[in-house]
Amino acid sequence: MKKYVCAETKHHGKVKEITESFLEDGWSLHTYQATGQINLVSHYLLFERES
Repeated sequence: MKKYVCAETKHHGKVKEITESFLEDGWSLHTYQATGQINLVSHYLLFERES
């Protein structure tokens, strides 16, 4: 069975930092989505790994 966890950031500069942190802990990036308007963008990263 797989486990999933979602991480959110409001700044695109944090995406790399968050991704590297999860990859080091054995997670893999499943999906990435950015939503919002010019000054109000949210970045959502969904990670998965085998339990």
